[in-house]
Amino acid sequence: MNKNDFVRFNILVIRLSSMGDILLTTPLIRQLRIKYHQARIDFICSKQFSDIYKNNPHISNLLDYDKSLTSAEINNFKKSILMNLGSKKYDIVIDLQKNFRSLNFKRGLGYNYFSVKKHRLNKLSLVYFKKPLEKKFMNMSEIYRHCVQCLNIPDDGKGLEIWLSGENTEIIYPPEKRAETTGLKKIAIAPGARHLTKRWLPERFAELIDLLKNSYGSEIVIVGGNDDIPTVNEILSLTKSEVSNFSGSSSILKTAEIIDSCNLLITNDTGVMHIAAARQVPVIAIFGSTVQDFGFSPFRVRNKVVEKDVSCRPCSHIGRESCPKGHFNCMKKITVEDVIKAINNLLKV
Repeated sequence: MNKNDFVRFNILVIRLSSMGDILLTTPLIRQLRIKYHQARIDFICSKQFSDIYKNNPHISNLLDYDKSLTSAEINNFKKSILMNLGSKKYDIVIDLQKNFRSLNFKRGLGYNYFSVKKHRLNKLSLVYFKKPLEKKFMNMSEIYRHCVQCLNIPDDGKGLEIWLSGENTEIIYPPEKRAETTGLKKIAIAPGARHLTKRWLPERFAELIDLLKNSYGSEIVIVGGNDDIPTVNEILSLTKSEVSNFSGSSSILKTAEIIDSCNLLITNDTGVMHIAAARQVPVIAIFGSTVQDFGFSPFRVRNKVVEKDVSCRPCSHIGRESCPKGHFNCMKKITVEDVIKAINNLLKV
């Protein structure tokens, strides 16, 4: 295939959920665009996460998926995709979800299929034996690119993306705005997470906020979704400091704008962490029941991970609703002083 064929070259990428996983696909999309600069690149994701690609200049079409669709409705949706394509099928379909839903979607849409390797045995070994099976650590974003290695897609060395409204899309990658952290005038805190074992203690967040205000004089903003409101309210009831509360937002782009205005994000292991990475905002990430070996640590952004070497960790690759041992030491052993130390070390880098 020569360069003239790229005009007619059609690529479909599928990653339906969730927020962090979709953000981690953005380097591959950019790298595909660099190689196949005239190709049609379409992306399918769930409607609730479509903000991530809403302003992305590297895709041709964003296809919103509604998980409430019946099998018949999915088939009709696929037919409309092919009709809009104006050809029989996509030249390449890349499945970065690899589950029953994505399998149902991709069937019949392409001539050549690629699927991400889920590394399930490695995850099981980490959870049950506390040892990785694979010697070479790869971030999930690198795993996504690795699944199309036969296409020889070069790694451009850059990180995640989420484009805000009105940004200059003529450039291939947003400029790094924070190559050096010169101060902590404004700090964002994301205290939520879907599962309890991935959430640091609310009283520790409250203590941290008071210490940050006293030590750095920083403006503190809290970000999060609707599910995080109870956790945030508990923190607000415990802190003595003035805090701007932006939790309860259903807009990923609004959260990205708030984080983009900050000098640092302090967060649990959750999707918001990847928003900060996509905006090149330095990250302090607190890891409890999960570990970096799962591939979801902050990607190509200045960061420090705060974690404790607890023998029962990790107990899950996605988190649990309660500590299976009952002591929750993976989070309880992380002190406010540990987080402050990580911040100071980050400022020295």
